[in-house]
Amino acid sequence: MPGCLSRSGGGNMARWLLILILAGYVLLAVAYSLGTPPWEAPDEPAHYLYAEYLAAHGTLPSEVPPHRGDYWEDGYVTSLYEWYQLPLYYALVAPQIAFVNQLRPGTIPEAFPPVDPEFPEAADNLFVAPPDGLLGVPVAPPSLRIARLFSVALGLGTLLVVYRIAMLASGGDQAVALTATGAMAFLPQYTFISGYVTNDNLVILLSSLCLLSFLSLLNRSNERVMWRVAGTGVLLAFALYTKLSLLFVVPLGILCLLLRLVYHRSVRQWLLECSVLVGVAVLPLFLGILFLPGMREQVVYANLSLQAKPEYMSLEYLAGLWPQTYTSFWAWFGWMNVGTPRWIAHTMNLVTFAGLVGSLVLLMRGKQQDQRPSLRHSLVLLWATCGLVAIGFIRFNLSVRQPQGRLLFAALPALVILVALGYRNLTGKLYPAVGTSMVFLTFVANLVCLFGALLPAYALPV
Repeated sequence: MPGCLSRSGGGNMARWLLILILAGYVLLAVAYSLGTPPWEAPDEPAHYLYAEYLAAHGTLPSEVPPHRGDYWEDGYVTSLYEWYQLPLYYALVAPQIAFVNQLRPGTIPEAFPPVDPEFPEAADNLFVAPPDGLLGVPVAPPSLRIARLFSVALGLGTLLVVYRIAMLASGGDQAVALTATGAMAFLPQYTFISGYVTNDNLVILLSSLCLLSFLSLLNRSNERVMWRVAGTGVLLAFALYTKLSLLFVVPLGILCLLLRLVYHRSVRQWLLECSVLVGVAVLPLFLGILFLPGMREQVVYANLSLQAKPEYMSLEYLAGLWPQTYTSFWAWFGWMNVGTPRWIAHTMNLVTFAGLVGSLVLLMRGKQQDQRPSLRHSLVLLWATCGLVAIGFIRFNLSVRQPQGRLLFAALPALVILVALGYRNLTGKLYPAVGTSMVFLTFVANLVCLFGALLPAYALPV
């Protein structure tokens, strides 16, 4: 697809290709959403229960489950009951659940299906459910289906932001922007995540929005800069109300302002901008901890649960995280039990490694461009995003062993743009064909995962 564009032209063609990529993403994400049975995704029951509790009670859930009985039997254990998560994502989903309940009273699920005792050795489904849907896949409750479609919409918004980030970072190179957007849109694990209920979808969107705002701040102009800094602080505040894994956006923002110091050479200006950015970002969270009932308990519990365990403090343990992390980063479905062809992960690793090498070469020799954010500084921010997210992932796994690739997806927008820029640097005039090949490869891998792994795993006998 990027092969249809030159570096400087093809505006109308670029828009149509972008629409085609986005339409392809929506079709794939909806297919994953329909093909994945209710609750058959990592922690989906827990995320749904949180939002449903907000819809029903208008308050944050407590550490003690609100009631027992059939509703919590098995579901409490298997869903991990993530009451301690920060509330923004659930506050967005809760009105959807309440609206469905108003339209169709009695359709809100009151119990999870029983857990299949043969999972995972002899059964792909964690929950036993009657095969009453398309291809034998059980039909999801209406409230869950709406919440899943909201996830698809969040993923679509993220792709639009990624396109804009790539345009800024590449100096308006439409081929690079389309390659990055297409590669992310068709990444199998990304479309799978976009098809179920999880706060990771809002995490990725807010991470990309913060990165876009940081790149915009790298503009040399000081006109209305404090308003821009304050607006970026608001985005950071939303991020901090979504998930603690997004804490990395605060040091990333300070790094962005430090790079601005190269342009303006005013320490006083930098200190003022940092004060505004951090103040606007952190103050709402601080006020929430003080005055929002239940939020202090959430933060305290999260902090206690993240204490590092001595038995995890070894290089052997950290090395053991890699195999499952990289396979699940590209394509691994269900409750981390539905595998996909190994060649997909291996091929994606090689393609990504070569692109990252190209972006490092570009970083080493990058030159500043007049009237645009520095290419070198943009690359620094992109690499810093990947590095900070990786550090957070390792730190989390020192407390809880959970080597799931989706936990690195806050860096996915930065990663795909770095790879696209790297191949632009390595291949030169051949890049349009190379970029098109990358998108096509990812799309084919996605179809193989959908029709060769996920749908067959959940297609039960009718």
